[in-house]
Amino acid sequence: MKDYHESAELAPRDIVSRAILAHMLKTNSTHVFLDVRHFDKEHFAKRFPHIFELCESFDIDVSRDLIPVRPSAHYMIGGVKTDTSARTSIENLYACGEIASTGLHGANRLGSNSLLEGLVFGKTAGQSVCPQTKASVAHIKHPLIKYQIPHSDRSRLDTADVGNSLRAVMWRNVGITRTAQPLSEAQEIITFWQRYVMDKIFDSQQGWECQNMLTVSLLMAQAAENRQESRGVHFRSDFPNTDDEHFKKHIEIQK
Repeated sequence: MKDYHESAELAPRDIVSRAILAHMLKTNSTHVFLDVRHFDKEHFAKRFPHIFELCESFDIDVSRDLIPVRPSAHYMIGGVKTDTSARTSIENLYACGEIASTGLHGANRLGSNSLLEGLVFGKTAGQSVCPQTKASVAHIKHPLIKYQIPHSDRSRLDTADVGNSLRAVMWRNVGITRTAQPLSEAQEIITFWQRYVMDKIFDSQQGWECQNMLTVSLLMAQAAENRQESRGVHFRSDFPNTDDEHFKKHIEIQK
């Protein structure tokens, strides 16, 4: 990492991710290595129990062996827009935690900010809802969910296959380094899959998740194509500079 940034592995996470990807391409490798051999093994196990258990399951002794690592999708830094009371634009719908866009994140997700999202805005959402009396809650009227989607005449599609293919497309086209053409192609591919998936009624969680993943992925690709600059984890190699004049703002998409 010293070859890529003076702060080495403590550089901002977007810089570390791009450095790892660049080094993987440079060395024609599927990963790089994390060296924690200087840690006391017991201290490491206590401080990072999940990583320690995962390494142990692969027979990696963190006191002797290097840990293979590579970047992965971590946090969208977006979500359902809320106000400071955790309210959304839909009456009686509140959002908090990692699903919400509360304004706590900047161009990079701050470390452990998911706790801040969950604890602070979770409490705020609860406090916002509590003043409503049982009587007022009883008068909340929401229409019954009706499945009014016409019968699909298209061939069946395996949602698990779509999910796996979607992950691959998002990694390749809407990944750590982005350019215009792959972002446009991703939207074409996702829209094509939507023709076969969005018009169907699913009784399984996997089906709903597939529809939701297609929706969110399309929004991410659209927003990434619209943002013709680089800012934090959003890096456009065709627009490598930050453009405060046009893009120092959130991109909001509303149906």
